[in-house]
Amino acid sequence: MKKGIAVLVAGMIVAGAPAVYAEPVKITGEVTVKYERDTVDGDPAVSGTMSTFKLNFEKDLTPNLSLYARLAGQRATQPALADFNTAAYSENTQGVAAFDQFGFIVKSGELSFKLGRQGVAIGTEALLYKRDDDGVGKHVFVDGLTVDGKVGAVDLSAYGAREDNEAGNPRGKIYAIRAGYSPVEKLNFGLTLGRYQNEAAGDTNHWAVDGTYEMGKSSLAAQYTKSSADIDNKGYVMNYTYDFDGKTAASLIAFRMEANGAMGGQSEFDGDNKGFYYALTHKLSEAANLELVYKDQKQISDGTKNAKFEAVMSYTF
Repeated sequence: MKKGIAVLVAGMIVAGAPAVYAEPVKITGEVTVKYERDTVDGDPAVSGTMSTFKLNFEKDLTPNLSLYARLAGQRATQPALADFNTAAYSENTQGVAAFDQFGFIVKSGELSFKLGRQGVAIGTEALLYKRDDDGVGKHVFVDGLTVDGKVGAVDLSAYGAREDNEAGNPRGKIYAIRAGYSPVEKLNFGLTLGRYQNEAAGDTNHWAVDGTYEMGKSSLAAQYTKSSADIDNKGYVMNYTYDFDGKTAASLIAFRMEANGAMGGQSEFDGDNKGFYYALTHKLSEAANLELVYKDQKQISDGTKNAKFEAVMSYTF
């Protein structure tokens, strides 16, 4: 879908297109303010604030078919920390806004098919690949088809897409499928197979196994992955979460992601790094949430220490 057509479609959605469609447009959204401070041994600390809005529009065409679009924008006091692709804009850009997602959603039984520009996260902890909805603006998502739902007793997720990169940056292709199974209610394990193709970086095959288990107020999730790269081709994550009272939860995450372990090096976890994440979330109300995260890690190759602190206030509607 060309950008001009996408903007026209999104405009019809926003306007409600009463002459064509009888049902109203469903609108949801989120506003967030994030403070981040990054430190690396030997370099000055970098800090800044990102203020973001996201508006999601969905228009039913039939009971099983809908159009979707997203309008999002962000202002970053420090562009180096921004959630938008700085290479897609002029130098030192601090604020962006765009219709950055659009396409169709088809529902069939317990499966949902999403075709168009969208965010994806592959792996139960986004271990294999991440270009998800945290991104904002041009050239941060993928174009393609994703599938999510159940087939009988099997949880199914599948991905076939091409990266929407800026000019001069080859568009990698991602293919992946995960099948999960729950032998008992609070236990799930799965297998993911994937392939990443990029004419500049080369092609790699990937596989991963994962498991999640709930124990009262505690939950544990783990995943291990390996690629076909010759060296530095593995990654793992273990995530323990304790929910105190339904409003406040704490998480401890241990990870190791080697340089060639993820698909195109685009994991939730920094490549060539290992370390721990410490997170605390608190629900202020049904709509407002506070999250504090400290990421303590170091490079595997040379031992350089680096850390990130993030404080995020969000409000959904």
